[in-house]
Amino acid sequence: MPSSPFLLWTGLPAAIGYCEEGAPMLDAEKVETINSVLAKAKFVVIGVLVGAVLGVGGAVFFQNYNPPDDDKGAAATAVFGRFVEQSELVGVSQDYCIVDKYPDVETFFDLFDLPWTANSVWYRYAGTLKAGVNMETAEMSSNGTNIRVSLDQPYIVSNTPNMDITGVLEENNNVLNPIHVEDVDEIQRECVRISEEDALAGGLLDEARTQAEKDITTLFKSALGDEYMVEFEWREA
Repeated sequence: MPSSPFLLWTGLPAAIGYCEEGAPMLDAEKVETINSVLAKAKFVVIGVLVGAVLGVGGAVFFQNYNPPDDDKGAAATAVFGRFVEQSELVGVSQDYCIVDKYPDVETFFDLFDLPWTANSVWYRYAGTLKAGVNMETAEMSSNGTNIRVSLDQPYIVSNTPNMDITGVLEENNNVLNPIHVEDVDEIQRECVRISEEDALAGGLLDEARTQAEKDITTLFKSALGDEYMVEFEWREA
C-alpha cells in the first residue's frame, strides 16, 4: 500500500444547463424573444465566464421582455427550458497531483520479506476532477415569482488524467522482482481512489451544490428580474 501522498488542489467553477418537459408554452412572439436573448447567455464550462455571460445575457433579456403577472410562471419555465440542451450541470472542477513511492517485495510464504527482491517506483499522477448535478432528473415548479427547483445530490462527473505529466519519476527495478505493466495499472487505480476520496473529504460535492444553486439562481434573476425567488430541494441519495 502507498504511503501518504502529496496532494495539490486548485479549483475552477463552471456551468451548463437543462429543461423540464411538458412545460406551459408562451405565445410564438414571446417564445421567439426569450430564445433569441437567452441564446446570448448560454452557459459555457468555464467558471470565470459564467457570471459575465449570464449577467450580460440576462440584462438584455430583462430589458426586452418583462412578462405580465399571468405569464410569470410560463416565463420561468421557458428560462428553465434552456437547461434541456445539456444533461449535466458541472459545478466545480479541481486539478490534483499525487506524488508517492510505491515499494514492492517478494515474501517467503507471506511469513517474512525477501529483501533482495525489493523494488520501488516513484510515481506522479495528475488529473482533473469535475463534480456536478444530473439535470436529466431536475424538476421545476413555479407559483408567480416563486420558483422551486428539485435536484438529485451532486456527484463526481469525471476524473480525467493529465497524461502529459503523469508517469514514473524514478524506478528502482530488480531482475528478481521486475516491475510489470499490471503493477503500474494498480498504482494508477490507487491514485484515482485517493484523488476521489480526498476530494469528497475536502467538500468537493458541497462546493458543487453551492455552485449549482448560484448558477441557476443567477440565470433566473438575470433573465426575469430580482423579484423572482428561487428555492432548492435536494433529494436524498
